[in-house]
Amino acid sequence: MDILLHGGMVYGSAQGDFVRADIRIHEDRIVDISAEILPRAWEKVVDCTGKHILPGLIDAHVHFREPGATHKEDFLSGSKAAAAGGVTTVLDMPNNSTPTTTRERLDEKRGLARVKSLVNYGFYILGCEENANDLAEFEDIAGIKVYLGSSTGNYLTEDLGVFAIILQNARRRVVVHAENEGLLRFFAAKHRESQLYHKMRDNLCAAVSVAESTLMARHFAKPFHIAHLSTKEELALLRLFKTPLITCEVSPHHLFLNEEFFCARGAYGKMNPPLRYNTDQQALWDGIREGLVDMIATDHAPHTHDEKDTAVMEAPCGVPGVQTMLPLLLQAVHEGRLALRDVVRLCALNPAKTFGLKDRGTIREGGYADLCVVDLVAETIILNETQYSKCGWTPFHGLVTKGSVVMTVVNGSIVYHEGMFYEDVKGKEVEYDN
Repeated sequence: MDILLHGGMVYGSAQGDFVRADIRIHEDRIVDISAEILPRAWEKVVDCTGKHILPGLIDAHVHFREPGATHKEDFLSGSKAAAAGGVTTVLDMPNNSTPTTTRERLDEKRGLARVKSLVNYGFYILGCEENANDLAEFEDIAGIKVYLGSSTGNYLTEDLGVFAIILQNARRRVVVHAENEGLLRFFAAKHRESQLYHKMRDNLCAAVSVAESTLMARHFAKPFHIAHLSTKEELALLRLFKTPLITCEVSPHHLFLNEEFFCARGAYGKMNPPLRYNTDQQALWDGIREGLVDMIATDHAPHTHDEKDTAVMEAPCGVPGVQTMLPLLLQAVHEGRLALRDVVRLCALNPAKTFGLKDRGTIREGGYADLCVVDLVAETIILNETQYSKCGWTPFHGLVTKGSVVMTVVNGSIVYHEGMFYEDVKGKEVEYDN
């Protein structure tokens, strides 16, 4: 069905701001953006007066758990949470219970997403000693994920010699979980009795790993990305070492929560890297304002209540986030911490550019119709009961935010509108620029 979005404030890439315009969608593409478009009899007209129309958000870091742990999440539930949060494209991480290290496992995951996902999707391959010499064959992926510090699953690359082979052979961007494993063991032993997770994974663990891995990436001149940056020390290092090939992301939970939340909520605030101090939070916001931080990505990592309702040191690490990212950022816009165009830059333009996603992340004639319509005035109460992730909870339960997601359009089809999902059309796997 052809769609006409009428009367909204539309983000324009050329001017970098919002202008009042109509958008005509035919099949999966935007075919006209004009000040006034007369509706046709066969078109579905959606009144967007008083609303803002953003490019669909791109979440470059999710764990949708399929295959292997579908009691926590699968591509249908995860993509519903994404669509409800204005996210039209997700890039899924490879640390499943059986990790995505081979072409066969990648194809299995592709097949599952193809029949389930309501939003667009791309995938990472896990880079490790097992496949370090075979990575040149993978060009149809978002990137290669490397765990320099231990996290969910046993996929650690502690040997920097192996990491050098991965960098040398990579044909796509290398993405690292940067924590130094030797220091993790040292601080875990030092603070085991306290069970203060942020002390067991001290800031130094992240800083040393960022320094090592960034210098190596510079040496090999390879596109390189630091996931979930969380400390002031990492930002200080990037001020020295960053180049156009080196990018980084921060996660909403590190922007909006700190170690006080962990101390209050225990395992529900346990994640890797851990929640840090208020000074680290402020440094992340400063990094965003400076342009040092390239994007915001959720590290959406759902676990069930049963899994979290255990002893802190036994509980898995991670929190859900794909549905709540945009409401949180709209609240930041309301408070003056960001401009709405910053949200577009951090969550659409830069992720598309960084990972080379063809025709995604912008609103332009001829481009894919991936769009998010938001109401900046309406309030959203974030509740566990309204989360579409299978895990059924959020660390932001009870928070009131100014701004709400009204509608999400994926490849020209409305998949979410005012609490309703339309599941007849599925998302597509993204394509990549060389």
